[in-house]
Amino acid sequence: MNNLALRLLSAAVLLPLVIMACVLGGWWVRGMVLVAALGGLYEFGRVVLRDDPLARALLVAVGGGATVAALVSNDAIVALLAVQASVLVFGANAVLRPRADDLGATFRQLGLTVFGIVYVALGVFAVARLRDMGDAFTGTAQGSLILVAFVATWANDTCAYFSGRFFGRHKMAGPISPKKTWEGFAGGFVGTPAFLFAGKLLFPLTFTHVGAVDILFVSVGASFLGPMGDLVESLWKRAYDVKDSGNLIPGHGGVLDRIDALFFVAPWVLGYFHAVKPLLGGAAS
Repeated sequence: MNNLALRLLSAAVLLPLVIMACVLGGWWVRGMVLVAALGGLYEFGRVVLRDDPLARALLVAVGGGATVAALVSNDAIVALLAVQASVLVFGANAVLRPRADDLGATFRQLGLTVFGIVYVALGVFAVARLRDMGDAFTGTAQGSLILVAFVATWANDTCAYFSGRFFGRHKMAGPISPKKTWEGFAGGFVGTPAFLFAGKLLFPLTFTHVGAVDILFVSVGASFLGPMGDLVESLWKRAYDVKDSGNLIPGHGGVLDRIDALFFVAPWVLGYFHAVKPLLGGAAS
């Protein structure tokens, strides 16, 4: 089976499961993001902690525990405390197991493990929290916000890819990702709101109370943060000389290869609907 056929088969299996989890909510979506978190932590550790099996195991165990605590509580304070507890665990690991010949390497490893926890655990918490934000809190149909985040991320990535492929001339971040161009960025910037407005027109019940101002705020953030998520992943993959974060998704590479941008876009969407929209008085439907 060639790579394209494998990609299509994986998408045909996974996409309905993701949509079903988003629609059903509750522990369906929590289970989905927990699996994504564990897979992402495993992949991150496999790449950046390749020489320390114990640190890799700790990353998955402690990071997974922090994710479970955040998902069970569904509370941002608990999520932050869980991340802080993870920092303490890895701080203790660094102090008790230092590299005596290179303390700088010990400190860098500590920074990498903490980054991995924050990168993955808080990203998936934002995704799960978006699904739970319903009518009473935001004035939006329950489940619509997670779909807004998914559509914004996918639309930006797709529009940027095709714009860059056909019109790309000026490199955006050559040393990190040679194929990313400013023309692709512009295509994503224009295409993201276009897809969200099309979604509102085609699926008005799903996008109930997600108005024009909401779409513009989400689109601007996604247009900057989506590429940033891609570039951050490209940075650490290139630093460790790997093409994909893993091979857990046949034909697509790793979990993080598929959701790196979402980890940056979802917190933006959550922050907007949680803090900014109420200040605007639930602006424009």
